[in-house]
Amino acid sequence: MGKIRLLYLILFFVFVSVSTGLLVIATQKFIQITNPEDEFCKVLKMRFEKIERGRREVIATAYTSSREECDDTPFITASGKKVRWGIIAADKSIPFGTKVYIPYFKQTFVVEDRGGAIKGNRIDIWMEKKEDAIKFGKRKLVIYILGE
Repeated sequence: MGKIRLLYLILFFVFVSVSTGLLVIATQKFIQITNPEDEFCKVLKMRFEKIERGRREVIATAYTSSREECDDTPFITASGKKVRWGIIAADKSIPFGTKVYIPYFKQTFVVEDRGGAIKGNRIDIWMEKKEDAIKFGKRKLVIYILGE
């Protein structure tokens, strides 16, 4: 079996078995079932639980740096950073610099901006082109708050 296939097989067993309470460690020579109380299992479970705690359903919109959408500094965020793809505006309960994974885009974004209507479970995603922001519209998304 090729090394790549073996790696995929191992990853498959790890993710499937974590959900069933057992961790299966596969190698080319043997398969060993490890006690779920094992330290590695505990750490892995804590990491998955931490990610799941950061899961939120939000209302997402998009914005650009056009004058009608911004204050008198359209290309500067509330945190003082220059706007770019990968910046989002979020509620003050999420500190600047917090990383947020958005599965819809398959990308991690950074909270660097605020907005007058961005309260609670709302986020605003910066986009370069107004037509892209309009096309994105308003939608419900799942996000994962990863931390600073």
